[in-house]
Amino acid sequence: MMGIGLDLSTDADMAAIAVASAEGGRNLVDVAWYGSPDLVVAEASRLYSETDNVGVFIDPLPAAGVLDALRAAGVWLHELAALDVSAAQWQYVTEVRARRVTGGRHPALREAMRAAAPRNRAVRFMFERRQAVDQCPLNAAAHALWGLRKNEGLSEPGAWVIGDGPGGGQAGARDQDWRNWPNGIPPWVQRQ
Repeated sequence: MMGIGLDLSTDADMAAIAVASAEGGRNLVDVAWYGSPDLVVAEASRLYSETDNVGVFIDPLPAAGVLDALRAAGVWLHELAALDVSAAQWQYVTEVRARRVTGGRHPALREAMRAAAPRNRAVRFMFERRQAVDQCPLNAAAHALWGLRKNEGLSEPGAWVIGDGPGGGQAGARDQDWRNWPNGIPPWVQRQ
C-alpha cells in the first residue's frame, strides 16, 4: 500500500509526484517523477492505476490548473486543506528528524530538503514555497507520507456484520448493556 503526493512549483514550471510506503517500521518516501506540468496528469494516472495505493494527495491551490484533468483521468484525489498541508509538512519534518523516513534519493528532493525553511509569517508550520530551489518535490513527498499515514488502518481486511440490534432476534438482554460491549462497540456491529 502506498500514498501518492503531487505538487506543482510556484511558477508552475515543474511538477513532482512522490510515493510513500511503509516497510519494517520505517517509511520509504521518494520522488517517482519530476518534470513538466504538461505531462503530470499522464504520469499521475499511470502511477495511480499501476500501484496499490490510497489515492493522490494534493494541495489544490498550487495545482488548481490540473485538478479537472486529473479527475477526468480517473485519479482519486484527496484535496488537502491548509491545515492538512501544515500537518503533512510538520509530520514529514518530525519523521525525518526521528530517522523514520528512508529514501529521498531523487536529486530534486535532496536539493529541496537542503533548502527547506519554515515560513516566517505562518501561524502554523509550513515550508516556504518561494525559494531559489523548487520546493514541489518536498511538498509532494510530505503529502504522500501524510496520505499513507492517514490511511494505514484501512489496509487491514475485514468485514462489518450488522445484526438485528438489541432485543430484536439474535441479541439478548446482556447485549443491551453498553458496559458489556467490547471496545464500546455493540455486538451486532462487531468487526469480524
